[in-house]
Amino acid sequence: MEPDVSSAMLRRVEELQRLADSIAEHHPYWPTLHFTLQLLRTIVENWNRDFTKEEHEELMWVAEKIVESVKRIQPRGTEK
Repeated sequence: MEPDVSSAMLRRVEELQRLADSIAEHHPYWPTLHFTLQLLRTIVENWNRDFTKEEHEELMWVAEKIVESVKRIQPRGTEK
């Protein structure tokens, strides 16, 4: 992928991050959105190179945070 395309993707991710940061953090979907955008940003920032071991571990940690946050979302009809 051309560097200008990865730069364009990064700008869009940053726009989404600013938008997400401007909404209420108490919304039940906010953590999922936050960690998903964090994962996406890391992937786009490294689009043109391989990940280091540490970066890969960070990706795995963020992916786990996404899964944890999705598990906390209550399906319709199961609210407590």
